[in-house]
Amino acid sequence: MLLESYAIELENCDPDEDFIVSETNVTITPCLPAADRSIARRASLQILYELDTTDHDMKDVFEAHFAERPEAYAVRQIIRRIVGGVSLHRDWIDAILQRYAPEWPIDQVAVVDRNILRIAIYEHLLQKRETPIPVIVNEAVHLAQLFGADQSHSFVHGVLGAITSEAKQKFELAVDEVDSV
Repeated sequence: MLLESYAIELENCDPDEDFIVSETNVTITPCLPAADRSIARRASLQILYELDTTDHDMKDVFEAHFAERPEAYAVRQIIRRIVGGVSLHRDWIDAILQRYAPEWPIDQVAVVDRNILRIAIYEHLLQKRETPIPVIVNEAVHLAQLFGADQSHSFVHGVLGAITSEAKQKFELAVDEVDSV
């Protein structure tokens, strides 16, 4: 029986979950292109910005955004995961930001920068699927260059650099402890 004879509704598939379709010895593992992940991050930033600056309902913001931007509709599950994750863990994420940028109270950090950092911290520390740290940092810096003020990219890079550097040091210490046993 041919795979083409089955209609698969890919819109309802979650590209971040392990999704494998097998027929005999052929395995198909869909890979979400990097450009789609970039679209998802950009759309997530726009949605988080609106949620951070207005009292709009999240559901209404999603619906309006997907209706106005067809390119975001294709990656809406990723957008929902990022926005939902950032929203759910916002206080914890903001505490991390405050720890690594103590001279900048969170409410004084530019809205764009604050939400770029929230997305990056969510992806790095909380999301189930692991995205390589350099990809997270590069995407965040790129978003800051596109949407932030003149020096936003430097600020974003500095904060994320401090977070990832400490995480790397903790990992190396843990490896050293295991090796010494």
